[in-house]
Amino acid sequence: MEIGPQYLMQFNKNIIKEKELSIQVHIDGLFFCTHSSHLFIDNDSSPIKTDSTFKKILEDNSLLDFRRVNCIYFNQPATFVPTPLYDSSRKENYVKQNISLDAKLKITCDDTLDKEIKILHQVHSREKELLMQLYKNIKFTHFTKIIYDYLSKLVKSDSGIVMYLHLQDKFFDVMVFDGQKLLFYNSYNYKYEEDFLYYSLAVAEELSLNPEEFSIIFLGKFNRYNAYYKALENYQEKLKYIYDGSGITFDQKQHPAPFFINIFD
Repeated sequence: MEIGPQYLMQFNKNIIKEKELSIQVHIDGLFFCTHSSHLFIDNDSSPIKTDSTFKKILEDNSLLDFRRVNCIYFNQPATFVPTPLYDSSRKENYVKQNISLDAKLKITCDDTLDKEIKILHQVHSREKELLMQLYKNIKFTHFTKIIYDYLSKLVKSDSGIVMYLHLQDKFFDVMVFDGQKLLFYNSYNYKYEEDFLYYSLAVAEELSLNPEEFSIIFLGKFNRYNAYYKALENYQEKLKYIYDGSGITFDQKQHPAPFFINIFD
């Protein structure tokens, strides 16, 4: 199936502006994204473990003086809990149902803008404390909160059932909405098209979704993921893409989650 411009949807992202910095914490390291550039600091050199070394790298790259700073976590998976069912005394139980608890990490909680979901994830306390020392105005959030908040503003009560897919280099995320109600969220590791197809189709089967009665929308359309788009076209005709190319003035190839490369929050 040929995908033309009619399948591209505009999406109002909060793009990084001047004097704003997005720090994105990934498994392999940290991305520092401004409105016109990005810097990757890999974990192999571990500069964040040494305050003076880490600060010197940021100073040398003019990455300390910003009006607004957001830190977005990608390195630990998230657990969604409906707010009416949430009990803060049971947060460890919620997390360990899907994720292995790490004694070195602390569980933190994000609220979605509509207050419908509590998003639980684990963070490195020392890493967070260091960033707070360097950036007095920093805010922290998990990337799934940003996706949910964007989508909850996008969906309408009469949208029907829509599966949103967010592809990253090592795993992808699935959110399924029925109108404005979130039906399903999960993330999956994948390496090949077969892995991607298996998990995507398994979600549709689990929710008893008829291919003729729901749409699939990818968050962004990037050349590196063309094989995955094409693989799913054989099973689902209603594919759409949220257009993501505007406002990016630098190379995206190194970034493991290209949809987020120019997002502030």
